[in-house]
Amino acid sequence: KEYVGTGRISRSSDDASTAAIYSGIRIKYAVDDAWTPDKNEKQSETETFTQYFGDGANALVASYGNGIGRPSSKVAFFVRLDENYFGPFRKKEAVSAEAVEENINWREGPKLEGETMMNDIEGFSIPTMDIDPVVKSADRFGDIGIYFHNPFRLAGWSKKLAGDDGAIVTLVGDAAHSIPPFLGQGANQAIQDSYCVVTKLYEYNSNVATGVDGPGLDKLMKDYERTRWFHNFIILLNSCFLGYLETGGEHGGDAKFRDLFFQTTGFLGIAQRILLSAAVPKV
Repeated sequence: KEYVGTGRISRSSDDASTAAIYSGIRIKYAVDDAWTPDKNEKQSETETFTQYFGDGANALVASYGNGIGRPSSKVAFFVRLDENYFGPFRKKEAVSAEAVEENINWREGPKLEGETMMNDIEGFSIPTMDIDPVVKSADRFGDIGIYFHNPFRLAGWSKKLAGDDGAIVTLVGDAAHSIPPFLGQGANQAIQDSYCVVTKLYEYNSNVATGVDGPGLDKLMKDYERTRWFHNFIILLNSCFLGYLETGGEHGGDAKFRDLFFQTTGFLGIAQRILLSAAVPKV
């Protein structure tokens, strides 16, 4: 990404043109790998995601498959605003002036994190009937900062490598458009990017093999970017909006608006259309 943006690769990771932007939203999570459905809970091919809203935060509980022949994991997420930030902007009265860690490797915290997580959840008046059992039984905990990448990149998503062989570096997935997770579209959009890139490569190779004087590889990569950029930009905007909205604002100041918004858009079918529009391939 740095090479595409600047034409060079440095040893420093402080290049502002490639740096991710901190959203001011943090997620704590607890994973119970030993979870199994009780005798009254029938295992099925579908799973239920249950979300609880509080005054200034929200929580999500769901089970996730671990592959064939392996039991599912039950996971609880707690989403809150960073008290030192207003959206992506650091407050003047921020307690800490240190850069906020993204925890890009999902480094896990100690078992003690479970007690801290429950105290935080209860402090935001979030119902805990489904969350408490997961957190108490969990064996893995973590805390991550939610980041996204600035979609406005004058350099685009691709760049020719130095030399005469015409090689090109092209960005796909999070490298091109890191998206907050609130629409669940990160992996989906990365797959669509890859499909679109492969389609363009196939077109180029077919033209070369048949002697057709078609567009060059650099132009085809720009076509890929034009195909995918705006769609991902809209998903990024919607996901950021949803992330801030779901927390209910600082100290729950926007909780009533959030609840009314979800009730109205749900009734009108707008929420479903936004979700499906993000998921439908545009390649």
